[in-house]
Amino acid sequence: MTRLILALAAVLSFAAAARAQEEDVSIRGNFPQILARGETVVEMANRIAVMLINLDRKIAPPCGMKRIFEFAGADHYDANDLTKKIDPGRRGVWRLVVIGKGCWSPRMHNVFLFPRVGAPAALRLGVPGRSVAGVRHQQEATQLVLREANGIAMRGNCEEPAFLVDTALTKARKPGQPWQELWSASACEVTRKFAVMFTPEGGKMRIAVALSE
Repeated sequence: MTRLILALAAVLSFAAAARAQEEDVSIRGNFPQILARGETVVEMANRIAVMLINLDRKIAPPCGMKRIFEFAGADHYDANDLTKKIDPGRRGVWRLVVIGKGCWSPRMHNVFLFPRVGAPAALRLGVPGRSVAGVRHQQEATQLVLREANGIAMRGNCEEPAFLVDTALTKARKPGQPWQELWSASACEVTRKFAVMFTPEGGKMRIAVALSE
């Protein structure tokens, strides 16, 4: 059973008034205590919130409502395939799902957690949404998508850097087979969709990106 039995019954929250914008932010939910090694659960939750806040503000700009990050689950996966849940005793990666609420539509954020002996876990921000690409392949695809998105934006006289808004699976991933996802990137308040094609080839992954509109 790879899904954690959550140990905390209380709701966690922290006030993080964004100094420049005086925005009220809180993080809530029964975060898994077993993953908070070398720190308290509250400290781990706060680190996650700090990691998420900048991207969440880009996706959903401050609107006067309270911004909430709500813990929505944690599972242990093969680091190269987020369709494969594996036993926590095996080498892999924890993916924590956090939902951003308040200000516009809910956003699904993903944080990869790597436990460390005698120290707080290392955290890495995944792409928003439901991508099933592994940790490294998400990073590679992000570079390709943002390069395309920034190029299109610059040709339209937009000087703001693009950022990812969402990802979705459009063709189911099967072992050893190609699959496709739809990634959304935004710049200067224009969101564009990109087809991201993942093709396993001889132990490597070929990633291709094309504008979907």
